[in-house]
Parts: sequence; C-alpha cells; structure tokens
Amino acid sequence: MALENNVFFPQGLALGENFCNRATERSVLIENINSARPTLVMSPRRYGKTSLVRHVLDNLKFPFSHLDLFSELNELEVQNTILNAVGDALYSLESTPKKALKSVTEFFADLTVSFKFINAQVSIDFAKPKKTPAKTILETLKKLDDTLKSKKKKIVLFFDEFQRLSQIAESAAIEGALRHIAQESKHIVFIFSGSHRNLLSTMFDDRTKPLYKLCDRITLDRINQADYLPFIQGKFKRKWESPISENAMESILTITERHPYYVNVLCHKLWFLAELPTEKDIEKTWHSYALDEKTNVINEIGLLSLNQAKMLIAIAKYGEKISPMSKEFISLTKFSLSSASQSVKALEKKDYLMLNAKNEYKLVDPLIKYIFQQL
Repeated sequence: MALENNVFFPQGLALGENFCNRATERSVLIENINSARPTLVMSPRRYGKTSLVRHVLDNLKFPFSHLDLFSELNELEVQNTILNAVGDALYSLESTPKKALKSVTEFFADLTVSFKFINAQVSIDFAKPKKTPAKTILETLKKLDDTLKSKKKKIVLFFDEFQRLSQIAESAAIEGALRHIAQESKHIVFIFSGSHRNLLSTMFDDRTKPLYKLCDRITLDRINQADYLPFIQGKFKRKWESPISENAMESILTITERHPYYVNVLCHKLWFLAELPTEKDIEKTWHSYALDEKTNVINEIGLLSLNQAKMLIAIAKYGEKISPMSKEFISLTKFSLSSASQSVKALEKKDYLMLNAKNEYKLVDPLIKYIFQQL
C-alpha cells in the first residue's frame, strides 16, 4: 500500500485525521467560540494546545488569525502583530481580492495606519506611531468589533505563546485593552494559549493583573489509553493491513507515558520499519532515539542552576519510588530540606515537574527520565 511516510504521525501540528480525541475539550471550546467566551488553554509543553485550537477552528470554518507572540521584543511589535492579524481577518471575510482590498483600506484609513499587501497578507507599517501601542490596539479592536457587528460576522483571535506579553515592559496597558474588548465583544472571540503555565497562571489568576478571571479555562491532560489504542492501531493497519499486537501497543504507550509529542515521535519512527513493529522493535527504536537526543537533553539541563539540575536528575533516577520531599530522598541525594524545596518549586515553575492527582511530583518529560535511568 503506497502511503506517504510523514503523514500520519506529525511532530508539528496534528490536524485533520491526525488529531486524536480531546472530545470534551473540543466540545467546550466550540461552545465558547459560538458564545464568544474568552478561553485560556493550559497544559505542559508539547501536549497539543495549538493543534486543539487549530483543529476546532478548521472544522468550524471560522475566520481566524493565529498570533504567535513568542518572538516579540516590545509592545510596539505586539501592536503590529495584532493589527496585522486584524487586517488578515478582515481580508478573509470578503469574497474577492478586490472587495478585500477595499474593506481593509477603508478600515485602516480612519486609524491613520499605512499598510501594504504581501502575498495576500496585510503588513502594517508603523514607522512613526502617533499613539501608544495600547491605545492603538484598543481603538483598532473597537472598530473591528463595530465592523463585524454591522456585517453580522464573527472572527477568532488566537493568541499563542501569550505569556510572552507578561515579559514585556508596559504590557499591563495592552492587557487592559485586550480585556476591555474581550469581555464586551460578541463578535471577536479571544483564545489564549502558551508554553509557560506559571506565567500564564500569574497573568490570569493574580487579582492585581488586568486579565484576572477573564477566561474560561481548558486544561489538557494526556490522552487516555482507551482513546489512543484505536487511533494508533488504525494508522498502522492502513500501512501493514494488519494490527500490531496488544503487547506492542501497550509498549508504545508505556514507554512514552502517553505524552502526545513522544507518542507521535515514536510512531513516526516505527512507520519506517519494513515489517509490523514488535515489542523489541519499539524498545530498540525508543532507545536509539534517546541516544540521539541525549546531548540535547544534557545541554538543556545545563541551563538550569546546579541545584535544579541535580534535583531533576535525582527525580529522574529515584522519583518514581521516593517522594522528592521525603526524608529518604533528601538523605539519598544530600540535599538540605530548604534547597530541595526551592529546587522542586523552581522545576515546577519551569514545567519540568507537575503534581498529579495524588499530589505527587512527576517528571513531565518521559525522555529525561529514560535517559537518566537507562543510558
């Protein structure tokens, strides 16, 4: 059977038939979009937040703009990104390029904003801004809301890596402008997401912050095994025309701990095998991948403080059986109680650790655990 090797287990966005389950989260997000309720999507890194939002928007066929704030350096760049997104959204509402050009031109004319089209996308020029970024954003979004209301249309603004805004000076004024529109508009739907849960929690849970309690929250956990089994099995059957064994399936989900990114990584590599994968093939493939990634993992851990790096390695080695804050663990690893506590809290803030339902600290990344236990 001729199938493309890179189609079914993408390591980037998982969209269309590559998207697995998340039925409850999809239902909540769809309801929020339809009712224009602002939403914050939370999870550890690489759990599929962006894939979830994009999958829902693609299926709803809603006009939307995806704003990635990861590389923004200051409030002016954030302003430009938001206004570019507004221009793109307006452009997408029209049926022909001629109508779209007229609509965008008329919209920005009153705002004294110059722009140009590059490959059918709007590029805003702010060589000499006359107003503060927050005021420009507020006026633009107000006008966008009025425009959408008159057209009886709705668009979605999807802010990805939104925590970046909190790291920019004078961001509070922009957050205030976004709140003003988000809590009033029925035509602009706001979705926020990012890869740093601690910063996002501060932005939305601190009562002194402009975005306090603005959003409904969707928290992604790992996909249930019962949902993963038929999804993965179906993909492999399409290639080999035969199901892999239950033990092999169990091995895939155990070794990756159902972490969505690593499930896709491992299955993608297994896809290239000449024959239906066995348990031995799965273990060998994961081991080879871990060897390839070992240097990258060690370099990443090297960016932590000495105590944080030591704690992370210790939890990878012993944390499955001994609580990091127990006397036994502290005695074994030679930490003081205060140093252990500080390191654990720091690693939790940096998304290396998370508390499970039993209030136990667990490593988020199964690859780190495997490298320090097995290699």
